[in-house]
Amino acid sequence: MQANSFQTESLIFQSLNILIVKIGAIGDVVMCLPLVAHIRKKHPGARITWLCGSQVAPMLRQFPDIDEVLEVDEKSLMTGSPFARISTILSVWKKLGFRNFDRTLYFYYSNLYRLLLLPASSKRTDRFERNPAKRQNPIPGRHHSWDYIQTFENSDGPFQFDLSYPTFSYQNTGFENLHSRQNTGKKRIALSCGGAKNLLRDDDLRRWPVNRYRELALLLTQNGYELILTGAPSDLWVLEHFEGIEYQNFIGKAGLNDFILLLKTADLLITHDSGPLHLADLANCPVLGLFGPTIPHEKASLQTHSAWIWGGENLHCRPCYDGRNYSVCSSNDCLKQVSAQTVFAKAVGMLSE
Repeated sequence: MQANSFQTESLIFQSLNILIVKIGAIGDVVMCLPLVAHIRKKHPGARITWLCGSQVAPMLRQFPDIDEVLEVDEKSLMTGSPFARISTILSVWKKLGFRNFDRTLYFYYSNLYRLLLLPASSKRTDRFERNPAKRQNPIPGRHHSWDYIQTFENSDGPFQFDLSYPTFSYQNTGFENLHSRQNTGKKRIALSCGGAKNLLRDDDLRRWPVNRYRELALLLTQNGYELILTGAPSDLWVLEHFEGIEYQNFIGKAGLNDFILLLKTADLLITHDSGPLHLADLANCPVLGLFGPTIPHEKASLQTHSAWIWGGENLHCRPCYDGRNYSVCSSNDCLKQVSAQTVFAKAVGMLSE
């Protein structure tokens, strides 16, 4: 009797059917990936389906531990015409069909994306909470990767989870070889100066001023470092600020997967709180993160050989981001207080270790 009971429990254990709902943004999706490794370690036979946006779908499909990636056109859903929005919702309903899940992990406060899940059913749904009558999650000041796992475990603690990423198995398409480092003996530094924006808004308060990036670039090149600029096509505006400086331009020339391969060729990435900061973890590229209105402990690189600088130590308004909105601020003093000389000295120290 005990043997049969054990076999039944084992069958249920192995056939756990899980749906993760995390559409974007890039950094949030990357911080959610340790949850996949956690589930796979605890439930090796589980089937993991991820509902995500079109921007991150090609990246998520490179993780063998994710069994299925369901893609939604977030641009049409969020900013399209009424017809485009309805068509997008119907396309997701068609993909979901009338599936049954054992667990749905809905990582949003808003019910906006719950509409996409109407055709599916789930025995249990766990989600992020901002309801004052319930326990808030994520917890302010704690790294979000732990909050994703805590939501799955449905435990307030005490807990101690290992944070690791699932295997990224993207095959080299030639991009990495094409842009590999020349045998100059120079350390290669990547700067990502733009980003910090999504379909609905531009979070410019998170960006270190571009003129400071220019000052830093001058210090780096004058001291014998190889410099590359990275980013999305929407970041091309930064190039005019680097006239007269020697660098290689990769802005807008790589999708997410090739961008990760590009970062594998770098010795260090320097950027503010944005998607590239998190993508560098998948490339095992050390990161020097620059923070101001947001809390570094919530979003910093998980690599032990990375570091961060938090500007505005003397400002009582820091941090000013509450998980949804920033304060009404036009000066961005917290990040302006981080000098190029401070960042350069920190970077040189990291590279010499």
